[in-house]
Amino acid sequence: MTTKEKLIQEIEKTPDILLDNLLDFLLFVRNRYEDNQISEDNEISIEEQEIIIASKQAFASGDYLTLDEYLVGQV
Repeated sequence: MTTKEKLIQEIEKTPDILLDNLLDFLLFVRNRYEDNQISEDNEISIEEQEIIIASKQAFASGDYLTLDEYLVGQV
């Protein structure tokens, strides 16, 4: 059984009240991993890395425009 299959099996046995916390934790860990991957990329300046990280954090918190909102602002 793969790790993914084991995780799915455990998730199916987990009470819903814990799933919210589990999802938050998974997203946190994945974002940290992605942020570290960006930091290791030597072709991107530190300033660009900071912009990317800030953009990801803003998106994760829901701070973004929908396409319709963007288009309304362009008129």
